[in-house]
Amino acid sequence: MEDIPFYRKPWFYIFSWLTILLVTYGWQISRMGGILASLFDIIFDLACIFPVLLLLWMAFFAQFVLPVHTLQDRQKVFSRLLTDLFGGHGPALFIENGEIKEHSGERLKKGPGVIWLDSASAAVTRTAVKIKQTLGPGVHFIDNGEYIAGTVDLHIQTQTLGLKESDDPFADDEDEISDGYEHEQERRKMVSALTRDGIEIIPTITITFRVDTGFPREGEPGSRFGYRTGITRRARENEEKDKESIRKAILGEGVNPNILSEMTRRRVAWNELPASLAVDVWREYASKFTLDELFKPDKEIPPSPAPVPQPTDEEIDPLSQPVQITTNQSAMQNRLAQLLREVNVFLNNAIRWLEGAPKNEQSNIPGTMTYIQSETPAKSEYKSATALQVINDMVGARLKNPEVVVIDDHGTRRNGMLVSPEYDLLKRRGITVLSVDINNLRFKSEIEEEIIKKWSGSWHKNASTEAKQIERRQNIVKSAGQEKALRQYADRLSSDLVRRKPVGVKETLKALLMRTRTIIINDDQLRKDMDNEQQTLEDILRWIEVEE
Repeated sequence: MEDIPFYRKPWFYIFSWLTILLVTYGWQISRMGGILASLFDIIFDLACIFPVLLLLWMAFFAQFVLPVHTLQDRQKVFSRLLTDLFGGHGPALFIENGEIKEHSGERLKKGPGVIWLDSASAAVTRTAVKIKQTLGPGVHFIDNGEYIAGTVDLHIQTQTLGLKESDDPFADDEDEISDGYEHEQERRKMVSALTRDGIEIIPTITITFRVDTGFPREGEPGSRFGYRTGITRRARENEEKDKESIRKAILGEGVNPNILSEMTRRRVAWNELPASLAVDVWREYASKFTLDELFKPDKEIPPSPAPVPQPTDEEIDPLSQPVQITTNQSAMQNRLAQLLREVNVFLNNAIRWLEGAPKNEQSNIPGTMTYIQSETPAKSEYKSATALQVINDMVGARLKNPEVVVIDDHGTRRNGMLVSPEYDLLKRRGITVLSVDINNLRFKSEIEEEIIKKWSGSWHKNASTEAKQIERRQNIVKSAGQEKALRQYADRLSSDLVRRKPVGVKETLKALLMRTRTIIINDDQLRKDMDNEQQTLEDILRWIEVEE
């Protein structure tokens, strides 16, 4: 990339404008009689006028340097500019997507500084002896000796582990070994596992996750990538929860004891933990099944349980709705808004007491959560799956749920539930997993050939079995549709009988037949398909009228 032209560099602008100002000032002094005649004016200008104008100029432009809104923040911007004027300014950093953008050596400065985070970034700062503060999106000011301890990206993260399409980790011939063979072996060891019968399998594991922060509701302040802000009590509580998740994610970073301390890879970043846990759980469950079971759809798994209802943000009725004010209101308005809120809450509680609401009533109190014990699903609701599908479900469950079903060392489901240590660890690290996918299994060439031979020998049997299953499902759907149609037909006939109220058997039969004929006539498809049935109904109706 080409260097920036000298005339576009900052020093050129400063030098040029300073030269123009000095030439203009010198020309004015010469008009006033020269330096000796205006010596007192020059000294006065340099000692008083120029510093005052400089301070006023800096105070004016400090309002537009950073996107701040309060007077206190504007004062901090001005103070940082003054500090920078005398060479004592600290780091001025911009964090974009969790990455620090800085000039060379900027982070090493120790004075008071400023940090600007975009809407998808968060950070934690520290001093030499303690953790100082957690910063969300926006402009933040740091004190002397305070610096960044770590950053996170609030975007949804996706990480993929495994071999590339061009990799051939099982190559033994030296001619087939590529230059990147060592890297292929590293990717192989990263995800490889052994089945119960000792066959090595190498999958591609894709995991999606993010920092466990909440999203602001529509119309409320905060970041759309997952960071809530605001000035109400509930908003401040939510912001503290999000800060705690960010703090856990950054401070929970560990080290890899198998790598030397001087190497950069020794540090395990916050976004490397979910993939590491997914690999560990994958290896655990892969060892419970044989190679044949991975592709044989003879495992029965229950339907996914209904998600446990999560506590949502406070749903406040209009009476207790807090007064919303902007951040640039005065302190008096803030105190007035808080007072109005307390009055509204008191009135709301008084009305609830007058209406007779019990004190221990929890179902209608905002922010509470009701747990519903789910029933054991019927056997007919279970679905057939391969062991690979079971492994996918179990790995995802271990990372997303506090409890999972028990599967023994032979791949058989047992009664009871298992507490997931991986979920607990992720929760303590402020991370939530969204999805896990394990696919694209790779084997040695002879193993793959053996799988293809077995598939070729049993494909007809498998196809027949699947055809019978499809036919059985079609019959079930057909029977269910017929039953539903009969119920709907009976409902329409009964509603007509209730309206007409016929007397006697003949009148009732006549009402039913006429209603049936009307249904057929009003439906174009039925009228086309039931022409003979419609003629039969007409004959029966004429016979009934003759009998009368």
